[in-house]
Amino acid sequence: MIGGQGEDSCGKSGRDETPQERKRRGGSSAAREKRSLARKSIAVSQAVQLMYPICLSLD
Repeated sequence: MIGGQGEDSCGKSGRDETPQERKRRGGSSAAREKRSLARKSIAVSQAVQLMYPICLSLD
């Protein structure tokens, strides 16, 4: 097969970007989604740690 997965014979993906452009943007969409999920998880964890003492004091 010519090109990689999701690429045409010119090395471009369906979004008209070269592999170099995709690398500069931050890797594959799966990798970016993974990092995004990790950031959200950290934010939720921090919010819970912040709220927990407040909720305990309401009793």
